[in-house]
Amino acid sequence: MKNDISAGAILLLSAVYFFDGLSGITALFSAVFVHEMGHVIAIKALGGNIKSASFNLSGLCMAYSGVNSAIGEVMCIAAGPLFGFALALTASKYGGITQNTYLLKTAGISLLLSLYNCLPALPLDGGRLLKFLFDKCFDSYVSDKVMDASGLAVGGALLFIGAVLIRKSYGAALFIAGVWILIKQTGIVKT
Repeated sequence: MKNDISAGAILLLSAVYFFDGLSGITALFSAVFVHEMGHVIAIKALGGNIKSASFNLSGLCMAYSGVNSAIGEVMCIAAGPLFGFALALTASKYGGITQNTYLLKTAGISLLLSLYNCLPALPLDGGRLLKFLFDKCFDSYVSDKVMDASGLAVGGALLFIGAVLIRKSYGAALFIAGVWILIKQTGIVKT
């Protein structure tokens, strides 16, 4: 299995550490680990093999093979966000009971990561799921055009909402997410 860590991943982790310290990094790692383990468990349970993993500005990306059914493919894609939502719920519950700020931070990050990953834009899980379903129902031209439109709409909406939030002093996270999704749609950056 090929593994790779890009300069973009180092930049992302450095930014998280700069703004939120070690607890932010460990909470992010916990959320990403559970999300990706959801994918891995589903892939392995359905007889698939992970061919490569890379950690870049997009996050952790895996290539796999050997899942041969449509329902299996849907399960593999959906497993990451489902595990993430389960972590968010569990960490929130126990963080609230024990007043543990690390668990509450992990719950928040996991919830946001899972919601973000459900957006219908490639290369996010929601986009992969939508692309898979459209590929099954329509020819590749229609599927590609729908995915282009969906990705541009999602990126544009995040960019707009992010600009409003920046103006109201709520931070630049959604604006940056919108820029990243638009860059991915235009092909400037390839995963």
